[in-house]
Amino acid sequence: MATQDWGPWFQVDAGGCPADLLPVFTGEDFRRLPLASPVLRVQPDRGWVLVNKETIVSTERVEQTFRTELLGRGIDVIATPETFTYDFGDGSRDLVTRSAGRPYPDHDTFHVYDEVGTVQITLTTTWTGRYRVDGTTQWREVVGTAQTSSTSAPFSVEERRSHLVSGLCTDTPKPADC
Repeated sequence: MATQDWGPWFQVDAGGCPADLLPVFTGEDFRRLPLASPVLRVQPDRGWVLVNKETIVSTERVEQTFRTELLGRGIDVIATPETFTYDFGDGSRDLVTRSAGRPYPDHDTFHVYDEVGTVQITLTTTWTGRYRVDGTTQWREVVGTAQTSSTSAPFSVEERRSHLVSGLCTDTPKPADC
């Protein structure tokens, strides 16, 4: 039982109507979306590349849209690829870039292998998001990110040497030094 007299009232919270409260689409909610990994492209794409020559990588910067529900309210979500991280599979430092890359000859994302061997390239894409709750016009940022990964098929890094021959290698019979 209180022994003190009642004091003056003071406002603790501005409050609001529960109907006006909007659900918050969290980073955890964002990571549950079925984000598709962007396609990883490698040039040259022939099952092998040359040591000490540029191996070009690229992908696409394409937003993905989703329609979901949270606490009984409809939500529109837009996921945007923010950064691309390439692990070239040879122990070198990862390439982290905001560029989706471009194909040859205007390429800007590439790697030079300095040893022969078999490798795979892994692309990890970091996504940011924004969402809009039904009945509102304001887009809100998702606090947190999501990631997707895709890996190339294994390919070999090879060394090729040229040498002079006495005849044409297309002659029949084929010269012995071809």
